[in-house]
Amino acid sequence: MLDSALTQDHRTRVAAERRARMHRKLVESALLVFAEKGVDASVIEDVIAAADVSRGTFYNYFRTNGELLAAAIEELGNELVEHIEERVRATPSPAARLFTGLRLYFDAARRFPLFGRFVRRVGPDAIGAGSRVNAYIPAHIAAAVEAGEFVAQPVRVALDVIVGVGLTVVARIAGDEADEAYVAAVLLALARALGFDRARAEALLAAPLAPLDLGADSLVARSQALFVQQDRE
Repeated sequence: MLDSALTQDHRTRVAAERRARMHRKLVESALLVFAEKGVDASVIEDVIAAADVSRGTFYNYFRTNGELLAAAIEELGNELVEHIEERVRATPSPAARLFTGLRLYFDAARRFPLFGRFVRRVGPDAIGAGSRVNAYIPAHIAAAVEAGEFVAQPVRVALDVIVGVGLTVVARIAGDEADEAYVAAVLLALARALGFDRARAEALLAAPLAPLDLGADSLVARSQALFVQQDRE
């Protein structure tokens, strides 16, 4: 009886791992196609071809173009945001946490052009209801206001300003329209708009920044590798 239960548990675990791998493969392929064709295009057939799976397999995971896009947006964005949050969590200053996180986000857009192109295509919907941005950034804003680093303001207003600036800068990076001087100037303007001390902001933005270590198996890195491979073929 025990052996039977262990065997069943093993089979269940293997099946779940197989489903997770296929789900990930489809999302990676979707990122490539959406970045190339845009989010308004009907991409299911292209994703099926890119992933080299049957139509039946695809529909076991996603029913519509919208479901696929929502999964791509949420999984790509949340993976990156979680890495950023883990990196900045121990920083004492909430304003420094926020602006270091933005710098890391923009750096990722440079290092992983597919990510930048995808965000540019998606636009404001890149930060949807399921985005972890909505959990982390408001907390940093509120803490910065309480610490006197930001002027008092509605958290939602500050969040929308930060997200709007963030998505605009990533779009400019993806379009090769934003050098380091531009990014630094935008971040300084944003810091001043939020009420952050100019000297502290300038020092923070000038400090060296080690890039995120996302790992080769991350969705961001794997989709970028597929993007490079596709360009070579």
